Amino acid sequence: MDYLFRFGKPRQNQESMLSDIYNALEQRHDIFINAPTGTGKTDASIGAALTFALKRGLDVFFLTPKISQHKIAIEAVSGIKKKFELDFGFADIVGKRNICINDKVNAIESDAFYSACENLVKSGKCPYFSKSKNFDVANAKMANAMESGHNALLDYSYDNGVCAYEIASKYAKNSRVIIAGYSHLLNPFNRGTFLKKIGHSIENAIIIWDEAHNLINIANAYFSTAVSEAGIDAAEKELKAINSSIDLDYLKFAIKKLAAKKLNANMNEAFVEKSDMTEFMEGEYEKLIDVLEKAGLEYIQAKNAKRSSILHIAKFLRGFLDADDSMAKIVTNRNGRIRLNVSCLYPDRALPILQEAYANVFMSATMEPMSMYSEMFGLTGSESKSYSSPFPKPNRIAFVDGDFTTKFSQRSNEQYAKMAKRIEEIKESIPGSVAVFFPSFTVLDGVSRHVNFPKKHVQRRDMASPATEALLNRFMEDDGSMLMAVMGGSLSEGVDYKNNSIKGIVIVGIPLTAPDLELKAKIAYFDKRFEGRGMDYAYIVPAVVRAVQAAGRAIRNENDRAVLIFMDKRYSWRMYRAAISNSIEISESKDYVKSIRFFWDLNDVVDKVVSGKANKDSHK
Repeated sequence: MDYLFRFGKPRQNQESMLSDIYNALEQRHDIFINAPTGTGKTDASIGAALTFALKRGLDVFFLTPKISQHKIAIEAVSGIKKKFELDFGFADIVGKRNICINDKVNAIESDAFYSACENLVKSGKCPYFSKSKNFDVANAKMANAMESGHNALLDYSYDNGVCAYEIASKYAKNSRVIIAGYSHLLNPFNRGTFLKKIGHSIENAIIIWDEAHNLINIANAYFSTAVSEAGIDAAEKELKAINSSIDLDYLKFAIKKLAAKKLNANMNEAFVEKSDMTEFMEGEYEKLIDVLEKAGLEYIQAKNAKRSSILHIAKFLRGFLDADDSMAKIVTNRNGRIRLNVSCLYPDRALPILQEAYANVFMSATMEPMSMYSEMFGLTGSESKSYSSPFPKPNRIAFVDGDFTTKFSQRSNEQYAKMAKRIEEIKESIPGSVAVFFPSFTVLDGVSRHVNFPKKHVQRRDMASPATEALLNRFMEDDGSMLMAVMGGSLSEGVDYKNNSIKGIVIVGIPLTAPDLELKAKIAYFDKRFEGRGMDYAYIVPAVVRAVQAAGRAIRNENDRAVLIFMDKRYSWRMYRAAISNSIEISESKDYVKSIRFFWDLNDVVDKVVSGKANKDSHK
């Protein structure tokens, strides 16, 4: 079978992957792909899906959790198109807020942006949108900008004074491949509008879900919301600023009374039911929400504000009133700060799309156990394929450090100081940069202050995206340095550390979810829904996935070499070790720091031998 593949010849695993995905599509089966980082999943999945789609007149959606992951998909599709001289369009679509050029709204944050944008468009006051209506996207410059990625499209929209999102959507109508974020299709609040706008249907589409282990958590976030006393106070100040007569005192009173009823000195969180709020929330809810939404927009426009607490209150009320059995409603009091949370435990309302698509390709470096994901996605009749690493085994070595644990009951400043000293020893044994990933900012802060190393780059709480990117760039440019960050964050998943810039990774502790009421509710819900597997599905597997994702940042191709250390004795326990061993082979050593030095000394010898042979060959 001749597949559309941009490179000369697929690697062995890629060839198997191409065949497996194509065969699944022929049978109209969904398929789960588990393959280590650097295997070439993106090229294989796009190559197989596009080969099949062009023959059958289908579309291909390539969806990613993060914008930064669009680039490799664009390169894969563009490479195929050029190599085989194919005539089809493809579009790179990102959220409207990311490519808006209207300075009246583009600084507005979060959901408030979309409300402000919609209001501006409906009132006919956005010149960029107006000009886009009759803008001709069928030209070479537009095609080149669209197929070079959203940054090129943004430049093009500035040059032509048009809305980048509108012209991208127009271009997508005649595109065979669409690269986009999860939210465009997974979020049920956006899906219908987006598909109508680009003129495509799910029934005729193959959807490739990149980093699919994130799918459930991402979908849960669409339905989760919260309100706090401080948030209500902020909303009241905004209402006063626009001379609104809306009174939110009743809501603040309701939350305070709820906390007094449910909580005490020994309990800082408790479950609540809708009935607990009935006496305070009787009336025309929809009307109140509509009035709040209008007031929030009025505040943004009148005060040129970037956000609105009024809009957030409206969103919370809608979410609270729509909550069903898959939502945990919890009131908390942390240091006198009262908060009412609505947390989605399982995103039933988001998942029908998986059944509607022609077929789905789910892929990740951490899709084990695949039976768990197929069950959670509601696709138990799907196919599953797992591939071993194509990279030489001698290039990577991994150890478990059983001298430490980040188990909450055993955390102490003394323990953090000992961890720091061990991390310094590890760094001294590795000829290059090292990344150290932690289960939380609490542990990161506790250990990092004891690390006596001048070239350390430390992730901080609530770092904005530009600051995180700047930190990453400083680390990448600072050879022989140390990165200290948290697992499950933007520096431990989805980011590509190229050119073997990381020679060692230390995984400090197990990134288990905090044992709070939300976790308790999720375990109970999963126990009921998935036949007693709540602890595995909601607690253990997600933690191991975050650890393995972080550990995968080092080895990106067949020439990369790295050392991995799992610094927590619990990684030696059967349930954790079994989960890790699906992706990483653990070595035994009485003195693993000494073994690390031997690993690098041996690789130096190998490099010299290979280099000497290459020099001899060049003189023949």
